[in-house]
Amino acid sequence: MLVTFVLSNATVTFASNDETVIRLLHYTDLHAHLTSHLDLVADGVGEKATTRVVEKGGLARTATLIKQLRAENPNNVLMNVGDTFHGGVEALFTQGNAIVAPVNALGIDVGVPGNWDFAYGPHITRARFLDENDKFFLFRNSEDGEPRWRDSLKDYLREGGSKSQMLADIMVAGTEKPNYPNLAANVTFKDDNEPFLAPTLIKEVAGVKIGFIGITSDMVPKMHESLSIGLNFLQGESAYIELINRYRRKLNAAGADIVVVMSELGIQKDYRLAQLVEPGIEAFFSAHTHEATFTALTSKSGALVVEAGNDGYLGCMDITLRAGKVVKRDWKLLPVDNSLAEDAEVKALIEKARAPFLAKDIDLYTGGMKARQHLNQPINTVIGHTHTTISRYESLESDFNNLFTDWSRGLTGTELAISPGFRFGHPLIAGELEDKTVVTGEITLEDAYRYFPVSYGMSTAQITGENLKVIIENLLTEVYSADVFEQAGGWVSGFSGLRVELDLARPDGQRVLALYLTDSGKQISESDTLTITGCSRPFDTDDVLCSAPGFIGVAPVKNIKTGKIWTVVDLFIEGLNRYRIPKKIRRDFGDKNASKIWPERPFIQPLTGIAVTGN
Repeated sequence: MLVTFVLSNATVTFASNDETVIRLLHYTDLHAHLTSHLDLVADGVGEKATTRVVEKGGLARTATLIKQLRAENPNNVLMNVGDTFHGGVEALFTQGNAIVAPVNALGIDVGVPGNWDFAYGPHITRARFLDENDKFFLFRNSEDGEPRWRDSLKDYLREGGSKSQMLADIMVAGTEKPNYPNLAANVTFKDDNEPFLAPTLIKEVAGVKIGFIGITSDMVPKMHESLSIGLNFLQGESAYIELINRYRRKLNAAGADIVVVMSELGIQKDYRLAQLVEPGIEAFFSAHTHEATFTALTSKSGALVVEAGNDGYLGCMDITLRAGKVVKRDWKLLPVDNSLAEDAEVKALIEKARAPFLAKDIDLYTGGMKARQHLNQPINTVIGHTHTTISRYESLESDFNNLFTDWSRGLTGTELAISPGFRFGHPLIAGELEDKTVVTGEITLEDAYRYFPVSYGMSTAQITGENLKVIIENLLTEVYSADVFEQAGGWVSGFSGLRVELDLARPDGQRVLALYLTDSGKQISESDTLTITGCSRPFDTDDVLCSAPGFIGVAPVKNIKTGKIWTVVDLFIEGLNRYRIPKKIRRDFGDKNASKIWPERPFIQPLTGIAVTGN
């Protein structure tokens, strides 16, 4: 650190040998989880590793831990990286607004939006993250080109607006904003290539200038093209190497003593980039993939790579400088558990945000979508019970997805069913936790929305054996490719009625060995045409099911009781009412390579993919 003295006749600057410790706090992947919840964690790593269910998270407890760590070292910065305002029922029915005030109370210094923060559509994204004077995305129909809100639909239509646009404008008008700057160096406006958000930030703490490079997810256009209207998202390994090197040099030239990357690309991509960028980055603070790194990963460039799991943890990296040079980096991952008291201020904000969802007279709808969700019961309403543990933590085949697709197929009568491979959803369990807390196995309406915080409808369609194989190959590439920049999305989608023989150690596009119908045992040929049930997003075309193209005649399934399109939540509730959850849930994906999976390996999704030679 440089120390300057002003004398009577001169100014003298020299290097101090005193040590300065800068504390960087890493919070990630809240997914709108306001309260504490169950989580599945690894108990050790290796052949004897198991998993256990614990209670974690809750913004009020997170706030307490943040205050404790800040009190220990006032020279700190709190980073919030990825997927904050989407997930869960409070977010879904308020376009993320209910989450903003409790998050703002944490005192975050800098953030990066995640891919799901773009999921409310381009209008909400811009309204949430841009200042009023920044470039905005609205259809302008007035003579001077400026947007104006209309008092009625009639006035709006008379002046040239569309009904769908008015709905978007109304939602934009009430969008709550974070009170901290968000960065995204990898997103630009299409028309002029100017940055959508600031690429970097320099923050001075205790005389140390810290440079932050922010990178949001590169998969937003792959979620759906409508979510990235007007925006370019940088793609490709070489492009990210160039971007990080360029902005690191700019930050150093501007006087940054430390440069770090906050990235929502996921730890697999960040670890790869850390091997290839120029020296000078101290750390990649990763998000998106929900991996908990208790020991920091080292890289060829010298950068440490860490990810703080999800909202159930808080990461803490102490960086020690001596004479302005980094001499030590200490990383620890701290659980947010019930040993922490709840912060009174944040708890009050959470209770205020959740109050409308616990009211007896609740009557809410999601925005103008084909499969509108209707919430007319308090979210603590019990909708079913389980006598076993159900989770969605497996990257290849999860018990929740298998259960849900079995119910989907049973309720619609198709040969197959498919469900997205989301990372959403805390475990559902009956039994005793490690702290002796007894969990009764009750499943609430809130749990249902935690697994499906989206306005998806249910549809049936047809699929050829050839296209089915292509879809599964693409899913396996997106999770297990050894070229991590070919990876995308969550984990592998769930299927019912289908047995898959595969070899994860084969090259991309060649992992599926054979497909069979589980009911008959018949091998599926490329020319076979099969019926299938799955989810449809409001903006999908009639060849898309669960985000994948290649289906035939996608048609919505109506709920007999209501006459409206059956939503994913409605079907889940009906499944709980009609079927009993088995003690042991089936497994139909057989990997010839017998690839080791979490918790035998430390990452739920393999850090470097699965190589052709086996991994």
